[in-house]
Amino acid sequence: MSGLFNLFFVLFASIPAVFCFSTSSLQSSKLIQPHTQLHSTSFNLDFLSSLFAPTNSNNNNSQVQKQQQQLKQQLYQTCQSSYGKCTPTIRSKIEQLVSQLQPLNPTPSPSTSTLLQRKWIVLWTSEKEINFFLEKGISTQIEQTLSDGAVLENWIPFVRGGGFGVTGSINPAAVIDNNDDGGNTNSSLRTEFKFQSAKLDLGKWGTYNFPPVGEGWLDTVYLDEELRIDLNSRNDILICRGE
Repeated sequence: MSGLFNLFFVLFASIPAVFCFSTSSLQSSKLIQPHTQLHSTSFNLDFLSSLFAPTNSNNNNSQVQKQQQQLKQQLYQTCQSSYGKCTPTIRSKIEQLVSQLQPLNPTPSPSTSTLLQRKWIVLWTSEKEINFFLEKGISTQIEQTLSDGAVLENWIPFVRGGGFGVTGSINPAAVIDNNDDGGNTNSSLRTEFKFQSAKLDLGKWGTYNFPPVGEGWLDTVYLDEELRIDLNSRNDILICRGE
């Protein structure tokens, strides 16, 4: 009888996750608005200044890389100690670190970068439906795979076998749209997605398929060889480690 109870528990717990992976709210994220940084330039006729510019540039790059590593380590530690949890205090700390890393993003166009196309392990998310699986011990790892520039797969493996997942299509945003604040959303950060199917695998209890479950977008505000930070159309944060 307990096995049947657990079956229905996981079944009903999985249904809200369908809507967590999807979204019908296509408004701009209010968390940290992605933006294009504008750098002013000036023409300097001083030959000596231009002569020493490369040295200054190298020093600046070294400082930026050092700052990136320090902030990333702080973020990793916070994610590890807060895995599966999202209190206002935790989210505020995550937001502060993300806002500091965002302008240090080393990838000019994350939405079209090959770095994005791979399997990712979720280190932390504010999505309460996903955290439910972690808090209740149903799963210990959340996976997301982007491949071929066109496919998105989210997978929640269950500790006792089986799992829950959704599959859909992705496309980099084609244009720069006006956001609700009257500014511009940088399309080089944005990936639009549309889910097409969902599957709940309960092992010996059977596999259950769901119809298409919605669409939305994600803005990759930081991306390098090992770290990815997304803000999405549900005003949630997703922090992932590349595998």
